Amino acid sequence: MSARLFEIDPYAGVQYAMYSSIKKDEGNFLDFLLQYDSHGVNKGDSSWLTKLVTSQTSASLSSPEFLEMAGWLGVSTQEMLLNTSTFDTQVSAYKLQLQLEIAKRNAGK
Repeated sequence: MSARLFEIDPYAGVQYAMYSSIKKDEGNFLDFLLQYDSHGVNKGDSSWLTKLVTSQTSASLSSPEFLEMAGWLGVSTQEMLLNTSTFDTQVSAYKLQLQLEIAKRNAGK
């Protein structure tokens, strides 16, 4: 089925690769189909992907580990979300997750 979609929609393959890089092991082709907007993408609108990134980032930012790290670093997650773009928010979330992992490793030594 995926091969047929990729034949019909020239952007679907690239969009699926982007979806997979965001969702990692949590995603599957059926979930992609439920979220993907072929009509919009072919008209230059990739807002479906922005919504996906935003939802993934929100899920990461609401995890107990992230909130603990944000509190430890004195970062207000609400302020960070209101004052940055989606991309900047995602980068900041990854940066704080990395700092949390480093702190965990250092605590274990």
